[in-house]
Amino acid sequence: MPTQRSFLTFYDVLGIPKDAATDEIRKAYRKRALETHPDKLDINANEKEKQTAERQFHKVNEAFQTLGDASKRRRYDALLAFRTDPTLVSEDSARRKADRHEWARQQEEMSRRRVDAFRLKMSKERLRKEETNDNVKEEVKEEEVKEEVKRKPEVRVKKVADVLQELSNENPDFAARREAILKRKAEREKAAKQLQTPPPTPTVESPSS
Repeated sequence: MPTQRSFLTFYDVLGIPKDAATDEIRKAYRKRALETHPDKLDINANEKEKQTAERQFHKVNEAFQTLGDASKRRRYDALLAFRTDPTLVSEDSARRKADRHEWARQQEEMSRRRVDAFRLKMSKERLRKEETNDNVKEEVKEEEVKEEVKRKPEVRVKKVADVLQELSNENPDFAARREAILKRKAEREKAAKQLQTPPPTPTVESPSS
């Protein structure tokens, strides 16, 4: 929809409002591309008409390439705003201002992404350290349990030895009686072992011829 301005904007070329959504831009482009395609010309069209059709078709494509890209569209809108400003000195000045505006926006976006990436990295590092500490604690606990299991037989032997020593200290005859008991036990075990051993088989000599 052409305006009263002295120039056509990309919005005018596609016939859409300035606040058109992406889908509207795409639909308008397909429609205008079909309308302005050079193949639509009459076969008897002269060279001037062909060149005009090619320029129109190229302009439609240029408009879509700009407005169909969000970043390019923002830059174009900023440039368009400067061009329609009555205090504007020149189009070149507007372009430089638009470039600076877009550059500042891109720098801000890059900075935000770097900060987000750094925060994500630190978060992952913190989680990794916490997992490592948990694993170390589990390994230490496991080793402590293993050592406790290993020490248990020694602890039991030590406790028995301590009890015997206490009995010996309280009763001087305890050691002698214990020694006699152990001696009789050893004799019984020896006798039982001898009873379990069969007597040797006697050797029978064959009569001499």
